[in-house]
Amino acid sequence: MVRNKPARWTVWMGLCVLTASCLAGEKQVQPALVPVPAGRFLMGGREADPPQEPREVEVTAFLMGRYEVTVEELAAWLNDAAPPGRAGSPQIARRDDRFQPVRGARRRPAAWVSFEDAQAYCRWRGDKSGRRVRLPTETEWEYAARGGIEGARFPWGWGAPEGRACFAGEAPRAVGSYPPNGFGLYDMAGNVFEWCVSDEAPGEAVARGGSWAERDPRFLRLYNRVKFPRTYRDADVGFRVVVEAE
Repeated sequence: MVRNKPARWTVWMGLCVLTASCLAGEKQVQPALVPVPAGRFLMGGREADPPQEPREVEVTAFLMGRYEVTVEELAAWLNDAAPPGRAGSPQIARRDDRFQPVRGARRRPAAWVSFEDAQAYCRWRGDKSGRRVRLPTETEWEYAARGGIEGARFPWGWGAPEGRACFAGEAPRAVGSYPPNGFGLYDMAGNVFEWCVSDEAPGEAVARGGSWAERDPRFLRLYNRVKFPRTYRDADVGFRVVVEAE
């Protein structure tokens, strides 16, 4: 689907005053993981834009982040392994060579993250844990987002998204603010788009799930996909991790 960027994004950026929250003494953040069982499902949907003929796909078991990667978690990566010259963002202030979440952003989903940033974070997290941490494939993401509901339109089934996802808003919400899906995963629709691995043209990547900024609920459908350049960063694009099952 093609989307139009609302003017209010600029307003939200301006409201994100870089006031650092105090993180002194906080422990290293570890991601909460949910086991996603192996199975088969029908991927895609005729209501997608462009339409996708549903096809049966088999998925092996894996672990997935219960929540989208948070601002706090991203700041931990930046403090340990930031690329040279990396600046802060409307969510993360850089002061005295330290990256700190701005006030009120600690538990919000990390945004302003490119596909390449997300991959670098995953490699770092893998080095820390000794396991293979990566972005989900589109197949894994859609299977996990369905939460075991065959043919569903949204992670919760078929009903309207009001009260079930963060969309048509002015900013993202703290992760876990809405009920989880059948696999125990939060915010698989809304809050921020999530980067996925796919077979796209060089320099492009796919994001899934819709975001807080979308007023059209069709963007929240499980089979909706949006393409961006791999270097793209914006206020409503983030990610969650996958860890390969041992």
